[in-house]
Amino acid sequence: MIVIIKQILFLAILVSSSMLFGAAKIAVTTKVMGNVKIETAGNSGFSALKPGTILTNGDRIKTGNDGFAALIYIDDKSVVKIKENTELTVKGTRKTGSIAKQVDIDSGTLRAQVSKQRKGDFVIQSSTSVASVKGTDFWFISDPATGDMLIGLEGLINLTNLLSGESSDVGAGITGTSSPDGSVGTEDTNPDNIPDDPGEGESSGIQIEIELEGPDGELKTILIDIQ
Repeated sequence: MIVIIKQILFLAILVSSSMLFGAAKIAVTTKVMGNVKIETAGNSGFSALKPGTILTNGDRIKTGNDGFAALIYIDDKSVVKIKENTELTVKGTRKTGSIAKQVDIDSGTLRAQVSKQRKGDFVIQSSTSVASVKGTDFWFISDPATGDMLIGLEGLINLTNLLSGESSDVGAGITGTSSPDGSVGTEDTNPDNIPDDPGEGESSGIQIEIELEGPDGELKTILIDIQ
């Protein structure tokens, strides 16, 4: 059975499908440019990441010098954009009607455009810091040697240092820093420090094909056009 879905039904179809045919599916890639690889949860070894790849809890993504990828969570359309030279793990656990989301970033740069969340339902974590988000837009730049930089674009983000427990709220136009020595600071954002977003203002223009297996072994294929 094949069903073709347009973008207007994107959210509802993915949520209902993941609930009926397996809750492990948490996100889907909408854009991939350059050298981007994935290591799927429970497996060893990376392979090329493609647009339309369904992501599950624990999948690792690694971008090369020219790499860029964007993914969208299937419950509320929160978006994570991954810039070059970044390695991270995508996590998510299903709650009633939503997914508690976490991105563990080893190093690199990402942008999170987050729909309104319940407290603690969207977290970015590095070896140095954790950023807790309710609903906002920000850049997170992580370097294990020098620490983390969080650039607020919209909304409010709580940045906490994992060593000291020191924290600060970071709003629009503010840059928060969290260092390996435990210190946290904030200052007005220098526009020159805001990374370029290769995916801003562009449509993905892809068709996603999802094959789902029901409890009795029946297969259903859903084709989703995202413009």
